[in-house]
Amino acid sequence: MRSSAEPTHRTSLGRGVGLLMLALLAMAVIVALLAWRARATLGDLRRADRINTVVPAMTLLMEDLLNAETGQRGYLLTQRAGYLQPYRDAIRSLDRRVDDLFARDDDPAHAPRLARIRELVQLKMSEMNQTIRLHDSGRPEEALELVLGDQGLHHMDELRDLLGELTSSLRAERATISERLSREAGQTELLMLAGLAMLALFSVMATSQVLLRSRDLLRTQQRLRGIADNVPALISHYDGTGHLRFANAEVGRVFHSDPDSLVGKTLEEVRGIENAAQMRPFVDRVLQGESVAFDAEQVIDGETLHFHQSFVPELASGRIEGFYACSMDITERKRAEARVAASERRMKAITDNLPVFITYIDAERRLRYTNETMRSWFGLDPQAVTGLHIDEVFGLESTGQRSAQLALALGGERVEFEITATMLGKQRHLRSIYVPDVGPDGRVSGIFTLSIDITVMKQAEAQLARLASSDALTGLPNRREFDQALEGALARQRRHMREGRVLALLFLDVDRFKSINDTHGHGVGDTVLRDFATVLRRAVRGSDQVARIAGDEFVAVLEGLNRPEEAEQVAAKIVEAVRAARPAGIAITASIGIASVADGEVPAADLIALADRALYQAKHQGRDGWAALRWPGPDLRR
Repeated sequence: MRSSAEPTHRTSLGRGVGLLMLALLAMAVIVALLAWRARATLGDLRRADRINTVVPAMTLLMEDLLNAETGQRGYLLTQRAGYLQPYRDAIRSLDRRVDDLFARDDDPAHAPRLARIRELVQLKMSEMNQTIRLHDSGRPEEALELVLGDQGLHHMDELRDLLGELTSSLRAERATISERLSREAGQTELLMLAGLAMLALFSVMATSQVLLRSRDLLRTQQRLRGIADNVPALISHYDGTGHLRFANAEVGRVFHSDPDSLVGKTLEEVRGIENAAQMRPFVDRVLQGESVAFDAEQVIDGETLHFHQSFVPELASGRIEGFYACSMDITERKRAEARVAASERRMKAITDNLPVFITYIDAERRLRYTNETMRSWFGLDPQAVTGLHIDEVFGLESTGQRSAQLALALGGERVEFEITATMLGKQRHLRSIYVPDVGPDGRVSGIFTLSIDITVMKQAEAQLARLASSDALTGLPNRREFDQALEGALARQRRHMREGRVLALLFLDVDRFKSINDTHGHGVGDTVLRDFATVLRRAVRGSDQVARIAGDEFVAVLEGLNRPEEAEQVAAKIVEAVRAARPAGIAITASIGIASVADGEVPAADLIALADRALYQAKHQGRDGWAALRWPGPDLRR
């Protein structure tokens, strides 16, 4: 991996580079000043050089002018044609000198005087040619007169004056330039020395900063290397060609190599061909600028390891120069997940085969888990209903039955209750337990529900209750059930007495039942008792209580009678029905004792004793009849 300290390196060198840039900026200013000075100096030197070429040309022009004057004066003094030739040569040279001067002196300020000089030379040329023509034509007097004319002399004086002025001006300008160049040379030297000194100062400062920051950079790199080597992850960096450029100590530990010895190798050389082939599609993606994360199974030295891989592209100036790779060894996590998955499979196999309905309902009342009991109880696929609201799965009527318990459980309270529900047309008695799923922060994330089908148990309990409260032979309530029924009837009589109602207790038995058992056997005796019970049930109202309390002794509680005589009518009906029954072909009779009460304040035991005494009276008076006693009124017998 390219050193992660590169940003730190740039930061570390920032101050030194800044000072160096400042020095270069200062030097640039000085160089600009020097260039400006050099340009001005170059202009002065060029001007001085031009002046140095113009002044000699002026001098030569003056010489030619003097030669022309000499030839002109020689002719005037001697009037000999021989002096006209030097005059002619001087004038012609003067014309050439003027052309040369025009070519050398390009100063616009001199142009008017140079033009005047040219004009005067042309006039002198014309005057000379006319002089020569007059002399050659034999008119020397006119030639002399022309030479001695005021105008010709005036032109020569003016020409001399113009040349003198130009020469003096150029020499003065050259002197000024020389003086300025001499003065500016010293300033330029000082400016260059100052620039060099500034450059040296800033260079020393920049170098010191670079050295200091380089030392800090080295320390930072060492710290970063120490951090990378102690991170429990494989950290590496590959360049754009796929070669390893950095690897931390964890890479060396996993691949049993010195990390430095791996630098320069390809992914295939580091990871192995098969392992690299798994990673190559992700490498292609990261080299296209995409950050990728994935899990990969790698076989290293015959051991299968699992890694979570993260590839991040390395960007520099918008270009991808490589990528960083961070690999976390998640082998233990994967193994733990495998163990958890196996445990979950075992747990699911157990829960799916338990005769218990198990669900998990989240805080929003959505079904997040259910075992296979869902299919057998409700005919629904557990996977299909996962995620649905419980109202959608079970219906509003069903969830409404449990709304209070659901609210308590979602409030954090463990709830146990029993409920009866119809599932697929079958009524089930359920015992349910709701256990809240409370997180570390105390919030209830959902509830676990366990429902057990206790229908069989309830049926058994009902059967046991029936067996405990009923007579096995006749199916009538037994003595225990009778005692409870009598207490309830007396309690109700306390209310009914305000309406003038009467309660009656009938004690009944089969006359001479012992002799029937002795003569015909207990089997026939049992048949007699069963038929007697049937006759008794049919003879009373459905709301009346009938019970067998012992042997051939039976009781009947008649409630809500308008008067005591109604009980006697019932007793007479029973006696008659027993005579006509003839169970097992045997003629039997019954005796009945009646105890009636109008106020309802009689104790149950006293009322039973009163009915028993009435039965005794009925037996005493000859059986096959009834006797009635009223609480606490007079007796009636039949």
